[in-house]
Amino acid sequence: MRGPEITKEINEHLTSEHQFVKWWRKENDFLDFDLINRFMDNLSSNDEIGGIDLLTMEEMWREVKRVSGDKVKLVEDENGKFVGWLHESKEGLKSYTCKYTPENLMNIFDSETRGNPIH
Repeated sequence: MRGPEITKEINEHLTSEHQFVKWWRKENDFLDFDLINRFMDNLSSNDEIGGIDLLTMEEMWREVKRVSGDKVKLVEDENGKFVGWLHESKEGLKSYTCKYTPENLMNIFDSETRGNPIH
């Protein structure tokens, strides 16, 4: 799939529930994830990939949970949904709470995977 085919595929299957794209190289040697808008903004007509899947918040949450394990938890209260996250940094283990948004899920995922694709 090249850039124009990817754009067409996304536009044909995109619903209001989709926030993320999972994509893989044609060699099928790794998966990567991104926000749909960011992925589309960085896509060029020369890019070639093996395929894509569009993901909802719940599906991306499962990916975040898979790579983070017990370091993340979803909490809901009268103010909405929040993610509790234990993150290891140079200063040690720190606890964070953030809104359950596509951007925050992607930031946690990228931090936990160190921005590297999944092999």
